[in-house]
Amino acid sequence: MEEKLKDKKDTYLKDLEERYKYYYEIERNKELLGEVVDIFASSCIEHFRHVLTKKIKIDQYYTREYAVVRAEDSLIDKNEIEKFTNFLKSLINNLVFPSTEVMSTTLSGILITTVGFSEAAIDFGQRFKYSRSFWLGIKGWCDIRLILVDLREGKLYSNNKGKEVLIAYKIKPSQGGDINIK
Repeated sequence: MEEKLKDKKDTYLKDLEERYKYYYEIERNKELLGEVVDIFASSCIEHFRHVLTKKIKIDQYYTREYAVVRAEDSLIDKNEIEKFTNFLKSLINNLVFPSTEVMSTTLSGILITTVGFSEAAIDFGQRFKYSRSFWLGIKGWCDIRLILVDLREGKLYSNNKGKEVLIAYKIKPSQGGDINIK
């Protein structure tokens, strides 16, 4: 049973990498602030409006998105979720550079387990909220999405911000059926 779940974890990580590769730059087993994450993905999108021709731009700004994926083979409790969210908050200081050119940065933290989450961990994860503005929003802002993936039960949990992209983390059923999204 444990080997089957480990295979499921590896398959899910490969599936996530496949989903990311079209929109993100991906790094496997990257070290960030002394901790190794299974997948680190980054994306930068340029937005602009123009008038008459494409050469005359009215305004221009960028949005950045990062995904930090960590997979565990143990039961994850509230303390582990708190530790992971604190890690995500500390990453903001290294990844986000306030600027009038970058409007928003979104940091998605995806925590995957093959054993499950405690009820307190799920509750904490769903209630987690973090947003930070730089210079009253003039130099942009940053939000954190938290997504919890339970491979044993086939369930996904997220905070409110994470619900925007939760469907993208859907677990592919191995033998028919559907998954539960909460």
